[in-house]
Formats: sequence, C-alpha cells, structure tokens
Amino acid sequence: MEHLATLGYATAEDLEAHIRADQESPTPRINGHAGTERQVNGDLNRRDRFIKVLKVLIENHYIVAMRDAHFQSLFDARQDIERQYRGLGLMPTNKTKKSQLEMDEKVDFELEKRLDPTISAASIMHELVSNNPDGPNTNAAQGRTLLCVDYSNVVKSIRTERLSDAAERLLGREFASVTQAVCSQIELDSSLFKIRSQDNPMASKQRIDTSLLTADVSALSRAEEAEDGWLVDGYPANGYHTPRTNGTRNDPLISQRLAMLAEGPFHFISQEFSGSFLADRKQLSNYLRDQELLRLMGEQVDGPALRIIRMLANKGKLDEKSLQEVGLLSAKDLRQCLAQLQMKGFLELQEVPREAQRQPNRTIFLWFYDAERVRKVFLGHLFKTMARLYQRLQLERNRLSSTLSKIERTDVQGSEEEILPAGEFRLLSEWREREMWFTAELDRLDDSVAMLRDL
Repeated sequence: MEHLATLGYATAEDLEAHIRADQESPTPRINGHAGTERQVNGDLNRRDRFIKVLKVLIENHYIVAMRDAHFQSLFDARQDIERQYRGLGLMPTNKTKKSQLEMDEKVDFELEKRLDPTISAASIMHELVSNNPDGPNTNAAQGRTLLCVDYSNVVKSIRTERLSDAAERLLGREFASVTQAVCSQIELDSSLFKIRSQDNPMASKQRIDTSLLTADVSALSRAEEAEDGWLVDGYPANGYHTPRTNGTRNDPLISQRLAMLAEGPFHFISQEFSGSFLADRKQLSNYLRDQELLRLMGEQVDGPALRIIRMLANKGKLDEKSLQEVGLLSAKDLRQCLAQLQMKGFLELQEVPREAQRQPNRTIFLWFYDAERVRKVFLGHLFKTMARLYQRLQLERNRLSSTLSKIERTDVQGSEEEILPAGEFRLLSEWREREMWFTAELDRLDDSVAMLRDL
C-alpha cells in the first residue's frame, strides 16, 4: 500500500519490482561463494507472500483498477462516448425529449462501465503468473491492468472513528461499539466518479442487518476485553457474559441500543413499524459535515455566536427581533455576533423590501446560514493552510540539508548520536520535533478535508 500510494498507479509486476528492490539486501556468502540456492528460495518465498498479500488487498477493495477514463474529466469522457455513438450511427436523428432521455441513459450506462474501478483478484494473479521472468514483454505490458489505492477506505475509517467517539461521549462505550458496527455496514454516499444523483429519497437508505451487527459488536467487545486481559479461553471472565438461550441470533440489547441511537442525536438511524432499522447515508454525511463545521467555527468565534448559527440552521431565515426572542440575547450582543459572523463569511443577509422604493424602514433584513457556502469557505482555508505548512516544511528541510543528507547514509542511520557532533545532533533533534508537529498538523487538517469534501 505504501509503495502503491507513492507511485500513484502501477501494474502488479511493476509494484512487485519496486517492493523487491526496496527489500533487497546483500546476499550472504558461504566459503567465499554466494548462496544461489538460498537466494532462489528467498525470491520464491517473497513472490508467494507478495501474491497472497496483493490478493487479500484486492478482495477487500483496498486496491482497485485505474481505467483510461479516470484520466479524463467526466465531461470529456461523456463527449468521447457520444462521439463514438455518433460515428456508429446510434445517435437519434430526431431530438425529441423521449429519445434524448433514452440516449442519456445509454451514455450514462457506458460511462459507468468505463469508470468502474472494481477488479477481480484472479485476473491480476493470472497477469503475475504469465509474466515473463526473463524480461518484460512490451506487447503484453500494454494490456496490463493499472492498480491504484482506494482511498475511500480511509474516509470510511475516519467516519467510523468520528461517529464512535461522538456516541461514546454522549451515551457510553457500549453505544460506541454499536455505532462502529453500524458504520461498517454503511457504504459511502458519494463517489469520486459519481454520474448522476439519486432523485429517490429511499435510494440513500440502507437496511441494517441486525444479526451481522450482533456478531460485529461481539467481536469488537472481545477485542477490547482481550486488550484489558479479561478473556479466558476466548470468553470474557468478568461475569458480564450472559449467553442467549432462546436460540435467536439477534441480541435484544443491540436492538434497544439502536432504538436509543435513533431517538437521540443520530437521526440517520430510523426504526420501521416491523422493528427493523434503516440507515440514511445522506443524513449520516450531513450530520458529520455539520459537526465538523460547528467544530471549526467554534475555534474562530466565541460567545453566543455558535448558538446563533445553530438557531439559524434549525429555524432557517430569521430577523434580529426573532433572534433576540429565540436566543434570549440583548440587541448589543446580538449585533456584535452577527457582524463578526458576517465578516468571517459564516452568515449572509437577505433584504426583502415591502415596497418598490426599497426604503430601509420598509425592508425586512433576514439572516441565514448556508452550510454549503461555509463548507467551501473552510475548504479554501484548509487547503491554503496545508500549502503553507508544506512550504514551511520544505524551507526547514533546506536549512538542514547538509545534516539530513548525512543521516540518509546507511553507516550513519541508528548511530547519529555517536557520529554527529553535539551541536549538529541537537539541531537534528529539534528538527525531528518540528517535523513531527508539522506532520501531525497536516494529518489533522487532512481529516477535516475528508469530512468536508470526501463524504
């Protein structure tokens, strides 16, 4: 995964060559002669392990295929398909509304096929086995599948961590395990190559498998108890394990906790009359985005400003008098907060004149909160901050380029304190602390970008 993320995309044999070159070490010699038999056996073992690991990563969708259409914008890819259909004479001559809709469906279907990143592990294994060890075959290499990392798994892990932390903070550790198991069943509602939006509101809803949820929660609780040393022969020994004797696969406690989550702040979970539970992917993404926006805005504003934003997000557009009554605020404090929020771009003002002359005393001024606009504002700020951090990181590295070039040598690595002078080693220690701060800050900003952009 590390090599493939560094390369961006590569074929399976190119990826294997890079990993082998990175892991190569001097071959031990026996009586002055290289141990060729040991080297051959080691190469075979490394190749078998590489094939097994690659197969597991592909089957778990951590590695997907990079198609030719991925190197184009959606508009260019659609234009290519329409141009191809026009050359084959498949485009309708009479441009009626019905024929245009049918043609759009055909183009969307073909575009989804070209953008489909799914891949089978068997085809990649066949490409690796058929690879010529004597030298790369250029004709065959042209038909090789390009592999790339599926970063949606990273977004899913961040989403699961945020929701489980919120559930643990509000309701406790048991509810956090249930929330984590629910997130493992919910797919992302957005995609990098999304063709068309779903107009049906039920399309974003997904039924929760309670039996699978029970098994996932049990596995998570066992893993946590194993870390705390509470397992004996694979079962918890703390007296809290009560096996179900009614023959059902569903734990009633799981259903009770799901119902409490649905009644609480997690409105993306709903319960039907039949007792089954549904999860709305769109509401889940909106919940996480709103929480991240409120967190970022809370770092920049103080006082009742965040309360005003919550009121406007809940009520819609309000004037100053309504904000004073609902928020129990004085006119002075309210106007100061509104001016602060407007200067930062968090709130906007809409004028609704009662007359055509647009006199101020005959005009209603409504304040409103646009979450989509604020999200774009924060994304711009986050990208600028990350760019400045990368520039400062490169500047600091250039200042210590001589010292950093020394520690890259194999004879210096691991023995910096003995080889380097005291002053130079002190500068190196200070730089490593600053580098850790830079990388930690970049990781934190990258998590915010994932919440605001990739969900």
